[in-house]
Amino acid sequence: MMSSSNSLQIGASALNAFSWGTAVTAHNVANVSTAGFEPRRAVYSNNSNNQGVSFDAVLKDAGSAAVQNPDWAAAKAVYDVTSGLPLEASAPSGTDLSREFTTMISTQHAYEANAQVVRTSDSMLGTILDIKA
Repeated sequence: MMSSSNSLQIGASALNAFSWGTAVTAHNVANVSTAGFEPRRAVYSNNSNNQGVSFDAVLKDAGSAAVQNPDWAAAKAVYDVTSGLPLEASAPSGTDLSREFTTMISTQHAYEANAQVVRTSDSMLGTILDIKA
C-alpha cells in the first residue's frame, strides 16, 4: 500500500524530471536558428520499485535530420555585403518546431498531473493531522 508521503515523493520526483524535460525542449527551441544544431531528447525512467520518475539523460535526437530546403542552393549563393565574397552556408538546424511544441505540451500536462498528485497528497496529510489534533 502506498502512503501519502510516498505519493508526495513520487509526485516530487516527477515534477523534477519533467522540469528537466521542459528545459531540454526550451534548449531545442532556442537553437532553432542555429546552423547545424541537432535537437536533444529527454530520457525518463521509473525509479526503483516504480516509486517515481527520474530524468536519466539527454540524448541527441536520432530521428531528426536537417531538412534540405529546395532553395538551399540559392542560399549558398549569398554574398557578404561588406567584402563581396561568397558566404559558405552551413546545414540548417534539425529542430522541428511542431515536434518541440507537441513535446512541450505533453510535458506540461504530465507536470500538471503530478503537481495535482502533490496537492492532493498535501491535502490528505493536512486532513490526517487535523483529525489527530
